[in-house]
Amino acid sequence: MVESPCMELKEIINFFKSNLRMVVFSTILAGLLGVATYFLLPTKYCASGSLFIRRSTYPYSENHFTYEGYYGQQAAMSYTNSIIALIESEDIRAVALKSLEIKINEATLRKYEKKIKTVKSGPQLVGLVVKEKSPEKAEELWRAVADSTISTMNGISRQNDPFVGLIKISAEPIVKESYKNMAVCALVGAGLGLLVSTGCLVLKNYFPKRRKK
Repeated sequence: MVESPCMELKEIINFFKSNLRMVVFSTILAGLLGVATYFLLPTKYCASGSLFIRRSTYPYSENHFTYEGYYGQQAAMSYTNSIIALIESEDIRAVALKSLEIKINEATLRKYEKKIKTVKSGPQLVGLVVKEKSPEKAEELWRAVADSTISTMNGISRQNDPFVGLIKISAEPIVKESYKNMAVCALVGAGLGLLVSTGCLVLKNYFPKRRKK
């Protein structure tokens, strides 16, 4: 005999009624743990800045709006993806870590890979963001990665296209504390507590009954 949807809904309501205290207690406890996590998590600092791909015109080009100037700008824009790939490469990380006198091995290369992020901010603009445990370390890491990238890129350009270069928009990055929200931590903790407690109760109460049938 097939059970009606109403019976199924009634069973669900009765299930939550009979286990309400346990579910509420688990949800509140997990929410409090989420708040505790907010205070226990170490503070991170972000250093961010932008790198600009510039394209100079040939000395004899008096008018920037010439074919040379136009196609020169197109060439500069095409370099953006290459710059992003260069920043995210192990080569640049290794050069940056060496300048900071940090031992270079597989563990440190993987560790710092997670700390360095890039974003394509515009056709000729690449955003560089790094995370560290202190404002000073964040600024040092940003400067090391930016300088290593600029030095490598300009060295390549001198051989292929000396009129393309990479420069910093600002000499120093913007350093700020990473955003943390206590309410979000509490809600995530409470939500996980609700899901886990409900799932455990379902496994404990529902499936044994199904096997008996």
